[in-house]
Amino acid sequence: MENLTSVDPELINKFLVMLNYGYALLEAECMRAINAVGMDVHVGFLHEMATGKNSLAYDFQEPFRFLVDLAVINLIETDRMEKKDFIRTDNYALRVRPSGAKKLTEEFQTWMNKSVTYQDKSMMWSYVLLLKTRELAQFLNGKTKKIDFATPSYTIERQDTDEIRKKILAISYTEWKDMGFSKGTLHYMKQNAKGDKPFTMNKHVRERLEMWEES
Repeated sequence: MENLTSVDPELINKFLVMLNYGYALLEAECMRAINAVGMDVHVGFLHEMATGKNSLAYDFQEPFRFLVDLAVINLIETDRMEKKDFIRTDNYALRVRPSGAKKLTEEFQTWMNKSVTYQDKSMMWSYVLLLKTRELAQFLNGKTKKIDFATPSYTIERQDTDEIRKKILAISYTEWKDMGFSKGTLHYMKQNAKGDKPFTMNKHVRERLEMWEES
């Protein structure tokens, strides 16, 4: 991705607006989980308790904010958000149009439905959020003696890392051919490596590339 100092301020504004909308979606998910286990959404621990504030929902957002962040980053990197998905209000505030809200909601749900291993089982992040809510309720009721919000953790596995991009740009066509691959494949990969868009490679190509050492 581009260095933030070189990014158009308008893009930064859109990024922040998308995050705010995504966090509102996450807050709604947290409120549903909290209500499902019978806790008071207004009684929090990390955030200030005040009339009209869903303090416990704000607390529960913290361990899961990364899902919103990844959803927004993915939408931006894949150029799926368009100019028509945003609008300036009469007081010049930037807002998401219904078309943009639909894209954000769908992408957020995609990430919430991704699987993670927890308690030796594969489950969706949306279900993990509900389980964590139940665990807190059991802890507060004295049914359990400890609570852990550090697990499960999300591991970001991207193929288009800086190291891989540098290797692609450094390897010569002769070396690539000696490894049993076509020049056309390397040319395509070099074009991807020069860009700022995410890209993937098949397992065989990636493994060979990871093993290659620049002489």
